[in-house]
Amino acid sequence: MKQKNKNLGARVVMSLVGLILCGVGVSLFLYTGMGVDPASVFELGIGNVTGISYGSAAALLNVVILFIVFLVDRRYINISSFLAIFGIGYTADFVRSILDICIRREPVLIVKLLMLVAGLFIMAVGIAVYIFADLGVGAIDLVSEIISDKSGFAYQKVRVIGDVSFVVIGYVLGGTVGVGTVLAAFMTGPAVQLVRPGVYRLLKRFVE
Repeated sequence: MKQKNKNLGARVVMSLVGLILCGVGVSLFLYTGMGVDPASVFELGIGNVTGISYGSAAALLNVVILFIVFLVDRRYINISSFLAIFGIGYTADFVRSILDICIRREPVLIVKLLMLVAGLFIMAVGIAVYIFADLGVGAIDLVSEIISDKSGFAYQKVRVIGDVSFVVIGYVLGGTVGVGTVLAAFMTGPAVQLVRPGVYRLLKRFVE
């Protein structure tokens, strides 16, 4: 516990860097227009209905969920829960705006597919970094965790049901669903497992 407290500053930075990397990855998915991860489909749907940006919709959803979590069981809330409110969504908005400025022509299909793959691995690195920081998870990830803990159902099953629900509701609200959604839903986990050993070896140098 003392070691964790001693390295708290470094871990907060790691968590923020991890979330920002996730935002960069999401921006590549958004730019292709070929679908995004399940949670982002929902957030895009909210943005479509309310007329606000993806980043603002993500922040709004995170705040609402955190408020509900606070009422249900505040012990689940940690530092990363607050950092995630702004770290991913607004980073994605910013990077996407840069891409719009720098890339003048519509990318061909193969380039879009490469952008999806690059986005997937950037997100995987980001997830590995903020998991290593061990400062909790974002509000959206808390939903499945709390439902699993309170109901006794397996986390994996709850997460699948939650992701499918995000996609369906987000699509109905106008969110983008496509190849990117399938890629993010089924390949994020394996990608995180692939990059985690290398990421962990690198990060241990900063906390030991």
